[in-house]
This record gives sequence, structure tokens and C-alpha cells, in this order.
Amino acid sequence: MISPNTVLSEARHRLSSPVRPGQRMSRSELADAVNAALDRIYPSRDVTAQYVDSRWIGKLERGEHRWPSEARRKALRQVLGALTDADLDLYSPRRSDGVEAQGPVVEPQPGSWDEAIYLLREQWHLLVQNDKMFGPEYTLMGVKRQLATIEDTLSRVPEALRPAVIRLAAQYAESAAWLHQSLNDHAAGHRRTRQALAWADEIADSTMTAWATYRSSQQWLSSGCAARAVEQAEAALLHDPKLPRPMRAALRVQHAHALAATGEHQSAMRLLDAAHRWAADRYPGKPEGEHGSYCTSGYIEVHRGACLRLAHKPQDAIEVLDRALPAIPRRHRQDFASALLIKAMAHAAAHQPDQAAAAAHQALPIARRAGSRRVLHQLAQLGATVSGHQQLPEVHAFLNDLQEVT
Repeated sequence: MISPNTVLSEARHRLSSPVRPGQRMSRSELADAVNAALDRIYPSRDVTAQYVDSRWIGKLERGEHRWPSEARRKALRQVLGALTDADLDLYSPRRSDGVEAQGPVVEPQPGSWDEAIYLLREQWHLLVQNDKMFGPEYTLMGVKRQLATIEDTLSRVPEALRPAVIRLAAQYAESAAWLHQSLNDHAAGHRRTRQALAWADEIADSTMTAWATYRSSQQWLSSGCAARAVEQAEAALLHDPKLPRPMRAALRVQHAHALAATGEHQSAMRLLDAAHRWAADRYPGKPEGEHGSYCTSGYIEVHRGACLRLAHKPQDAIEVLDRALPAIPRRHRQDFASALLIKAMAHAAAHQPDQAAAAAHQALPIARRAGSRRVLHQLAQLGATVSGHQQLPEVHAFLNDLQEVT
């Protein structure tokens, strides 16, 4: 499947036209700049065979071609201020085994600004993994330190590299918003989301704008403001055609959940059906930790269960969740605990307090190890719901352990 290379087109849009003041660089102007860069990079070679035109740039931006020659890639990186091919979403074609091979990584010069940006970007990937392993409280300390470093860097970085640093700032701020959400700190989560949106808007980065708006929708839904959650989900989807496939799936899942909370149940189901088209597990080979990489078919179906519960169909929700739970990787502890919580809530809605307590009891140690105060808080709310049935062994055991944890 061909998908637009929005990363490359956005990099072009961030550059000013050399001849039209106040306007963005056109494809023709980018082609001219690439050709000039080829001459600079290879002064002793005849590189006219490598020259490009606006139609070639158009094919790259439409995603019809993803792996130009090494010389052309080098020129593109220099003109667009990218450190690696991956920064422009350039990669070699799929191998026969269906896995996208990664292109050679261009290592930055030691001690350079390029190296600093490269290391900050790599650290973000590491912190995403830390959240899975050590939980949000530990990870948030690292994210805050890196954000302080990035803000200090912004005051000193050369102007040509400033957009790359601002994008990193937005990325870290959005991650901080998610971590605050996990820690059940709604005010801090909203504050970090606004910060991420401001930085993304400064460089007209539609991908980060969409993702931070998606996060805002999640936060409003968690706060009980379903109508605001719908507004934010619809605002995120305005960027839909330009986004990577797993992100398109995640945005539809969030829109569906928000709509279900407002009573728009049929629309929610249609959106979940559509989300499967872009599910992360349909396109293997993408690096773990990229935005939306968790939005697999199983994740979508867990949210179908959540929407069915909101539609007052708890038994249907339980059946869907029973099928979906095995598809959630156990290392994604917070997602797995959330899925068990949704199942427990469905059992409670179906007037099955013993089964609700059993599912919640299973979720309790997982949520504790994941460090998710958000899930623990919701489990405590469920405990209050089933507390009138303490004569049932499952309820009694769950409430005893819940009291110890909370």
C-alpha cells in the first residue's frame, strides 16, 4: 500500500521560498536546492544523472518512491536538515518476508549539535520502554530532565536546527502528558498537552498536533467531559490523511470511545470497524514506541468492549473482551490492566458482582506493577460498586487486597 510521506512534505513546508518572501518552498525550489547540494557534496564528480525535478519530489511526497539513491538521500538530508533517512521517513522497499528493511543510519559527528539532537531523540525511545518496564512515576523524572535540557538547548541551537529541537520538545511534552494521565494527575496532564500543542503549532507539525490533540481528547474523556472529548477527537482527525497508519487507527478508536460516551453508539461501532484497516499489527516492521504502535486489532476490540458497555450491552461487551484480552501483550501492563478493568465493569453492569470482582482482582497486581494510579483509582471505584456483596468470596478477596494496595 502506498501512503503519503507527510514527514518529508512537512520538512519542505518548514523552509521558506528563496524567491517568494513569506511563502513556503515549492517542489520545484526543493528540486533546485537538492541539485545544488549534489554539486556541493560531490564537487569532483559529474552528478547530472542524479539531478531531480518537481515531479520526482512529488513522487516522494506521495509515497510512490521511498528509497532514492544514496547521493540523492544525502542531498535531501542536507537541504531539509535531517540527520538520518528515517527522519524523512525514507526506507528501503519491503523484502520478500514482508519486513521493511532499514536504510543505513548516518551517524552524526561527535560533539556536534546533530549528535545532541540525535541522542535526545534516542533517549525518547528509551523512555517509552522505561514506562513499560518501570512505570510512569520513574519515567516522568527522566522526561522532565530531558525537557529541561531541550528548553535550554532551544535558546542556543542554530536557527536551521531549531525546528528539529522544537519537535522533540513537543514529543517529550506529549509523553509527559500521558505519564501524568497514568498517574491520575489531570491538571498536570492538560498543562503538558497545551505545551505540546503550542510547540507543534510553532513549526506547523501536523503529526504532533494531531497526536497531542488526541491526548487532549483522552484527558477530557477521563475527566468526564465527553462532549469536549468528541470535539478534540474530531479536531485530531482533521489531519488524518497526512498521518501514519497506526495513528489513524488510534484516532478512530478514541473518537469512537468519546462518541459512545455521548450515546452515539452506531457511529462508534462504524469507527471501530474502520480502525481495523490501519491497525498496527497489519503493518509489521515499524519500530516499537512510535505514536500509535500499540493500536493493534486486539486493542481496537478492547475498546469495542468498552463502547458496548456504554451502550448498555454488558453481555456483548464481555464476549468481545474475552476474545480480545489474549491479543494484548502482557508486557503492555497498563493496557492489559485497563482491559481487565473494562471487563470487570461490564460484569458489574450485568449484575455479576462475583465475576466483576474476579476480573478486578486479576487486574489489581498488574496495575500496581505498572504504577498506573489511574487504573488503581478506577479499581477502587469498582470496589465501592461491589462492596454490598462481601458475602461472595471473590468480592471479599478483592476488597481485602484493594484495601492493602490503596
